[in-house]
Amino acid sequence: MIKKKISFILILAICVTLMPFTSYAQAANISVKLSNYIGNTRAINISTVGDYKLANGNIRMSGNDRFAVANNVASSGWSQADTVILVNYKAFADALAATPFAFYKNAPILLTLPNELESQTLKKIQELKPTNIFIIGGISSITPKVENQLKSYVPTVKRLGGDDRFAVAKKLADQLPNKENAVIANGLVFADALSIAPYAAKQGYPILLTAKDFLPDYTKDALQGRQSTLIVGGTGSVSTTVGSKLPSATRIGGADRFEVSANIVRELNLPADTAFISTGLSFADALTGSVLAAKQDAPLLLTRPERLPDSIKTIISEKKISSFTILGGPASVNESVVASLPNEVRLAAGSAYSVKNENSRLVLYKGSQKLKDFGNSEFALIPSRYNTSNQIKLNNKPYMGKMEFFLENGYVRPINREIPFEDYLKGVVPHEMPASWGVEALKAQAVAARTYSINSVGKVVADTQGFQVYGGVTWVDDYYQQRTNQAVEGTAGKVLRYNGNPISAVFSSSNGGYIESNANAWGTTLVPYLSAKADSYDPEIPWSIPMKKTQINMEPYKDNLKNPGHWWSSIKESDTSVANSIKNWLYKNGYANTEIKIVSINGYSLSPEKTSGNRSVSATLDIDFFVRYPSTNTYKLNSEKEIDRINLKRTLSIGTFRSMFGGSVFKSHLLDPVTYNKDTDIMTIRGKGYGHGVGMSQYGAKNMASSGKSYVEILKHYYPGATLGN
Repeated sequence: MIKKKISFILILAICVTLMPFTSYAQAANISVKLSNYIGNTRAINISTVGDYKLANGNIRMSGNDRFAVANNVASSGWSQADTVILVNYKAFADALAATPFAFYKNAPILLTLPNELESQTLKKIQELKPTNIFIIGGISSITPKVENQLKSYVPTVKRLGGDDRFAVAKKLADQLPNKENAVIANGLVFADALSIAPYAAKQGYPILLTAKDFLPDYTKDALQGRQSTLIVGGTGSVSTTVGSKLPSATRIGGADRFEVSANIVRELNLPADTAFISTGLSFADALTGSVLAAKQDAPLLLTRPERLPDSIKTIISEKKISSFTILGGPASVNESVVASLPNEVRLAAGSAYSVKNENSRLVLYKGSQKLKDFGNSEFALIPSRYNTSNQIKLNNKPYMGKMEFFLENGYVRPINREIPFEDYLKGVVPHEMPASWGVEALKAQAVAARTYSINSVGKVVADTQGFQVYGGVTWVDDYYQQRTNQAVEGTAGKVLRYNGNPISAVFSSSNGGYIESNANAWGTTLVPYLSAKADSYDPEIPWSIPMKKTQINMEPYKDNLKNPGHWWSSIKESDTSVANSIKNWLYKNGYANTEIKIVSINGYSLSPEKTSGNRSVSATLDIDFFVRYPSTNTYKLNSEKEIDRINLKRTLSIGTFRSMFGGSVFKSHLLDPVTYNKDTDIMTIRGKGYGHGVGMSQYGAKNMASSGKSYVEILKHYYPGATLGN
């Protein structure tokens, strides 16, 4: 038994060892969070090539209660609103005719308790910052107490009330400019009036209310002078007797409230790329959502909470409605109903789309038309097939595959999801090394990039220099970048290993002629393949930072030091960028909430200590500066007899100085002695190389390739002791 067990383990180990690494790499994928080329922005422009669609075209606007749903709807449609409409959360009678007026005023409809301004509603009103609020209904519907509460927050509060619901509807109709047309619905039930509300609002038609068998006086008065009317509901809602008394009446009816909502879409031939869905058994969600539906030119369809009525299924099929906004939570519209709805929104190739952060909500636009509001949830756009014929462009930069969007610290953040690993490398290599360089250098870069990122397969990585720069699919059409494709394909699946494990295949632009070790650079345990040594292939790219020693000539200001207010804002340092770098460091290290003027850079000296990779370890900066404290408008810069500037002499690590000036300015830790020219008053920091200098030098790889070295020789030179294999 023991021998068999050992044999089985040995066979398994051999199988694992001999399993082709390429099959793993080709089947694996990696996801990339995009910021390097996208930046931090609250809006991203999108266009597509080929076929892209929303992974899920349906969204739900829900909340813990009807107040929260109304607020969610308001957040979707309005980041700020000059006018807000307020109705009683239970009194549907007053609210039935409110939608056309709300749309006319570009106002969301919010809900309140009758005797108290509901706390969630108050918070939303404060966020919307309206200057006008219209209370719909009389004092029995919303009491004067609520009205008085509102006056503490909003300049103008008006009430549109009346003796009954018919009077309220007439008063709302009087506010609209359209005096020729009207919609007529039964005022004793809510469903028909709400189903027609988005259409009526969009057309500017008032909704007037009636009883089943008689026309109330207020409605008769409101109909005076009108040329045509649209009856909504069958004869069980509005009788033929009432219909005969209406001017040029047409009717949209149905067997029940659900069929009426379907027939509205059918008989009016409404645009229905998308539709709103609400329960037909309560009014609040449909009421508050109806104005948003009108804004999005979408119809409102009613459903049973637990199942989709056949009449609604039929109209969805007839009109090929492909996406929906569901109003209310699962108690109002069950998840099984949502699951039965189509959910496909396709993006038109070549059309302009955008993803925006609006009021901390993620919103998809087509041109100026709002397609979908996803709230604070993420969403994804996916291709019909993953190939080069289907591309998605973000701010005109092309990518392939699934693109997910979410909000991150207020910014719209995309993640390019599940990219095949070798395709990921094709998007990395030309952005880490110029595609016009020698093919052997490109192959060395491909192997280093593959090895560096292989342990991140299945994870989300950055597209910046902090990990590896990823630039999407610019490699598809560019002639030179086709060469990097060949470099990736020509080394497919090849990685560098040490003791059987993929190495940390780090690289930098230039090491300045001397490779640094990982231990010196990052304080990690030294590994043999990342040791320090001279590099005759690196071109030792020089760089320098000139700094004027005298940043501010104080001679003209000596007499004004006791009263600096009139010259402080106009005085400028001679080297603005250098001074700003130092000031920004000071602001983070003891001088927050101040203003600083750098008077002079007295000295910058390197410590004698160096690493085994010839890198400087620390330096001492000696500066004089003035400080202003804006909170007290006081200055620290003078005494009775002489200029009294703050002197700071601080020894800091070279890493801190590189961070202070920025890695693209202070390019490496490999430094030459600082020089000072008395004639020009300029002190110069000088160095060689660009980057940390550990591992492969990209410029060194270029020179090796130019001298006839193969990529295998390049990798052996920069990662000694590592083995190349599949």
